[in-house]
Amino acid sequence: MDSDKTGNRTMNKIFDAAIALEQAGGSEELARDLFSMLLDELAEHRQAIEAALKQVNSQSGLEPLWDPVHKLHGAIVYLGLPALRQALKAFEDQIKQDNRDQLSKSFRQLDSEINRLQESGRAILARSWY
Repeated sequence: MDSDKTGNRTMNKIFDAAIALEQAGGSEELARDLFSMLLDELAEHRQAIEAALKQVNSQSGLEPLWDPVHKLHGAIVYLGLPALRQALKAFEDQIKQDNRDQLSKSFRQLDSEINRLQESGRAILARSWY
């Protein structure tokens, strides 16, 4: 299932080494360093998004969410993380559309993908990427 590059299977993949290596110009060392840095910072990203989400519950606009979500999206764009990228895009779309009805659902999906990455991240680093 992990090697399937079509449809939902690709989007459900936690990690795609081919994308990570391609984005790092073929440098496995660089790709691994970037991935490791993200793992070290992932809890902070999640906390920043959750804090902003709590803040918007008492404010009129969703603007406080934009920066922490966009920052995490920028951090993962080169790392070959299709499921997390899809969850972030969906969450960003809800923010852009000011869709409060779907915001909690999108956050739960994002949180789930962050948790999946945190649980499997060190194992991903330990295995071969070729």
